[in-house]
Amino acid sequence: MAEVLITLGIIGIIAAMTLPNLIGNYKMKTYEVAFKKQYALLQNTMNLLTVENGTNKCYTYFPGGNSYEAYLEDCQLFKTELVNRLNLHKYDTDLKNKYAKGADVLSAGGTLINKYCNYDVYIRGFDPYISNDGTVFMFSHQYIVIDINGEKNPNKWGYDVFWVGWSNHNKYEDASSNLLLTDEFCSLIEKGGKFPRTILQNQKMNTATTGDWTW
Repeated sequence: MAEVLITLGIIGIIAAMTLPNLIGNYKMKTYEVAFKKQYALLQNTMNLLTVENGTNKCYTYFPGGNSYEAYLEDCQLFKTELVNRLNLHKYDTDLKNKYAKGADVLSAGGTLINKYCNYDVYIRGFDPYISNDGTVFMFSHQYIVIDINGEKNPNKWGYDVFWVGWSNHNKYEDASSNLLLTDEFCSLIEKGGKFPRTILQNQKMNTATTGDWTW
């Protein structure tokens, strides 16, 4: 009997040590699957809109410097069309105030793709909408924040909240119709989180670093 109790005790200790990691990994995988779904939905809808409307000048472009260009009329049209096509509803929430500030992300061991992006100023201007499945999309010109589970925790960058934007690698005057929804210019993750590119490329570890603007 004593040997059985000792064995059970050992099993209990091992379970207590491994279960938190298993649960954490399961949650992260759930977040990743949900993000891939929403990313595909946005990118495919964007591809359709560029074909139907011929509007293709809402994007971020760094021509050798730290400036961006975006035709705001196209950005507004994209937003309006995405809201309609995805059946999104205006969302009155203080959710974006729950997200960590850029400086707090860095001080806690997180990473910013581009230190020149003023994340804290940008986030205040994001316009939130909610989908029927509870995903929250926040629009601001050529950037989108995707919160795959809305008000539910953890509300952390790189876990259930992701910052992406449309990119065009051609010159502004020669805009390509192939706009890519990417994290390459402005994005941030908290410690332990994953960048969109890491998830989409099925990588285990992040390869992006601060100032890395290459997809």
